[in-house]
Amino acid sequence: MSRQEFLKLCSLLLTGSLLPLEAKFSKTTMPALFFGHGSPMNIILENSYTQMLKQTATQIPKPSAILIISAHWVTGETLLSTVGDTQTIYDFGGFPESLYDVSYPTEGSKDLASKLGMHTTSRGLDHGAWSVLTHMYPKANIPTMQLSINSSLSLQEHFELGKRLSSLRKHGVLIIGSGGITHNLMYFNHTNIDAKIEPYALEFDSFIKHSIETNDFKILTTPEQSKVPLAKVHPTLEHYIPLLYIAGIASHRENHKFIYEGFQNAAFSMRAWQIG
Repeated sequence: MSRQEFLKLCSLLLTGSLLPLEAKFSKTTMPALFFGHGSPMNIILENSYTQMLKQTATQIPKPSAILIISAHWVTGETLLSTVGDTQTIYDFGGFPESLYDVSYPTEGSKDLASKLGMHTTSRGLDHGAWSVLTHMYPKANIPTMQLSINSSLSLQEHFELGKRLSSLRKHGVLIIGSGGITHNLMYFNHTNIDAKIEPYALEFDSFIKHSIETNDFKILTTPEQSKVPLAKVHPTLEHYIPLLYIAGIASHRENHKFIYEGFQNAAFSMRAWQIG
């Protein structure tokens, strides 16, 4: 997406030119959610984190559609997957076969996709998306779309795009960012989910927590301001960027809260954040 295209999309979302949506979309204003999704093992585990995912779905209105931004789909432009009949994507390896027995055969929403003015594809959901949704909505009966992470956008532009996408929530669309506040596989403990937390990960997670609690959302677009070297926390930024979409939404001065705090496998913050 060029700078000109980005500004055009933001303008359309801001002015509501893409709306109203079809009448079948709810008028309930949905919350927005960020999840640190952690290891693919959470797909089959029962723990406090996966229990939180289940409980969250029961405590918020049922969405008319879901728009999810996952760390595991990075492209050179902004793309929207309408999902369609494509298969569940198992973009991981070295895990038990039982993970591959889980599928998430949801469908997309071409009606909603057509209103967003983005290039679309029929790509399926990657595990950053369906590992969360399989606990929240196991029947896979809610139209779901995935927004790619455009590698050509700056962190500020991802933040701004999240701010503009917020208008979809007034039409029953649940927006989810799925990534991780900390994500460095070099420090990932593969054998112990409850391993001692890496000090650098704890410090960076505390920096993000404090920034959110003080409503300093702007600083999230410059995470290098943390005392922890950013390259140590995120050798690449795809797991951090979904947080910026939800931060952009939070910048509208809505109520927000942390619905989960904790770490897994020494290096993965599992912090979850709800807006609205």
